[in-house]
Amino acid sequence: MNSKDLVKRGFSEPVDFVEGGEETVPRKIGIYIIFRKDKEIDYGMGKSDIVKIGKCVEEGKGFRGKYQQQFNPGPTDTKNLRIRPMFKSSPHAFAWLELPKEQAKAAEKRLLNEFVRFHGQYPAFNTISK
Repeated sequence: MNSKDLVKRGFSEPVDFVEGGEETVPRKIGIYIIFRKDKEIDYGMGKSDIVKIGKCVEEGKGFRGKYQQQFNPGPTDTKNLRIRPMFKSSPHAFAWLELPKEQAKAAEKRLLNEFVRFHGQYPAFNTISK
């Protein structure tokens, strides 16, 4: 499973994931992926360019808010504080699939489960915790 597979399944065309690039991302809600543009990552089973799968269900902020949060984490947002340097060290992209709020959580769970079936583990940035 990689980003090209998900674009074929209805995800947006990717946008470069760079600080200050949030104007290219809508305030809609649904699920999103972040992936590396320069190489695939070795997972337990195979390789993938996907490093994060997530959901945005906060009306008004949506994908744009999630995009900004990755570059501007709050002082207690330890997960995003740990991930932020990784985004700056290599090129990444961001893609999304608009879904109603009541469908986003289940869709994220299905996509994460599918990733685990393909690769034997969660995407790299989904496993970084406190």
